[in-house]
Amino acid sequence: MAHTVQTEIEQKFSIADDRAVPELTGIGAVTAVDHVDPVVLEAVYYDTDSLALARRRIALRRRQGGHDEGWHVKLPAAEGRTELQWPLAVEGALPYGGSDGVSDTGQPSTAEAVEVPLEVLDAVRVHVRDHRLTPLARISTTRTVTNLLDSDGRVVIELADDRVVASDARAGVVRAWREWEVELGEAAPGTPKKRAALLEEAAAVLLAAGAEVSPSVSKLAQALGRTGLGGPEREGADAEQPAHASARTIESTLTPAAAVVLAGVRDLATQIVELDPRVRADDDDAVHRLRVVVRRLRSVLASHRELFDGDGLGRLRDSLSRLGALLGETRDLEVRARWAADALAEVEADRGVVDADARRRLVDDTRAEHADAHRRLVSAMSDTPYYRLLDELDLLLAGPVPALLADAPSGPSSPRKLSRRVAGREASRALKRTVSPRHARRVDDVDPVEAARALAALHASRKAARRLRYTVEFADTAPASTLGGRGERVADAAEELQDALGWHRDASLFAEFVLLTAHRADAAGESTFTYGVLHQRARDQAARALALADDARRALKRMV
Repeated sequence: MAHTVQTEIEQKFSIADDRAVPELTGIGAVTAVDHVDPVVLEAVYYDTDSLALARRRIALRRRQGGHDEGWHVKLPAAEGRTELQWPLAVEGALPYGGSDGVSDTGQPSTAEAVEVPLEVLDAVRVHVRDHRLTPLARISTTRTVTNLLDSDGRVVIELADDRVVASDARAGVVRAWREWEVELGEAAPGTPKKRAALLEEAAAVLLAAGAEVSPSVSKLAQALGRTGLGGPEREGADAEQPAHASARTIESTLTPAAAVVLAGVRDLATQIVELDPRVRADDDDAVHRLRVVVRRLRSVLASHRELFDGDGLGRLRDSLSRLGALLGETRDLEVRARWAADALAEVEADRGVVDADARRRLVDDTRAEHADAHRRLVSAMSDTPYYRLLDELDLLLAGPVPALLADAPSGPSSPRKLSRRVAGREASRALKRTVSPRHARRVDDVDPVEAARALAALHASRKAARRLRYTVEFADTAPASTLGGRGERVADAAEELQDALGWHRDASLFAEFVLLTAHRADAAGESTFTYGVLHQRARDQAARALALADDARRALKRMV
């Protein structure tokens, strides 16, 4: 079941029990108020023993009562918080252990075990991994809402008068308080500046009525005796550092060149973590984006190998390679389905006839294969090897100087000198792997062995051009650009070669797929005319791509 997404922009105030809610009409566009009957909200928040979610300012809860009861995941956002919501009963739930919580064993430990929907888990699995989730806090809220409405009856502000009793499930501490929570509604202003001004106007009225700005950013933080989430504050809390917490101390022990490279590697590792939930949800282009980031990280680690421990680097690159292969399987089917749909649309537009059998075999069947591949990908991303890869990336993001770094990195200490040396090495590598036009034309050789060798050589050339491009772009997007305008031109030339060879590979593979599918269609007694047209057009595209690749090869050779 699809979840809903909303942005939550709010502010909390502490208020004494004997204070009354003030009159708020006249604030912004507010012209009327609507008083809602009180409701009781019962919520249980979950986290790992090391507070993997709280340290990242993420909250996972199951709440009963109110108009939005269900499973909620709250995530940090540029403005306010992003809240994902699912109903209490979601298909595909998985029993999780714990006293009334969870364990990735998939087996309830007591009769009180809660079924955590897989969709909810997928939103945070990149952080939770295979660690146990158990109750972190239980919060009971008696809420009385006053909706502040504009002239059209739309909610500008929701003012919640909350009386809260919360228990820290791990420390065994119970806390009670009253708070006013101001949350912007659908009729709030459309710009951040105007929204901030509206919140300030509401805050002025509430402060004048005796309220104080709450020292805690959320009920969960206050239940734990903290002012906020993101790092351990209370005595005895897990002292594990959040991502990037020790970045300054790490860089201070490194050469300037190593510090620049490490900062860039960290950025790529962070992107992998950020894209994980999008890939699981099969968001548009998410698989492709993650595949590109994985390739970039592998390329950067390989091209800067002198900075890293050999054994550790090899293991990390192998893990990234396995992830890349899984992403590639899913992405290739996505590309094939798009190629087939576009090619068929062109043929059908030219002929004015729709070949339903060809569309079923080429498009529909490929999309079904893609769905199966995506399920396999998500399954692999919910298994131990992938979790250990994420653990390795964590070591790059936080803690002391990462173990992956060599004890005595070789190479220049100057970022500019290191980038120039690495770029020169990768440029030479890319040129050595370029394929002459004569050799490239062997992809059409009648000898299948020669054709396969030529196709493999073109693929190797494409990968080398891609690695050169990623290496140069990495240097030019580092905290201090180290290659300048020439680097940008080299990256552009490498990208032209990569794109041309990529077009050739896609066209060649599609032509092969069409031919194989045509044989199956013929065996089933279906017309194969459309397949013949598609096959020839794909071969023509492959030929044009080879011509472009040769132009790009010569341009790159002149550039480097």
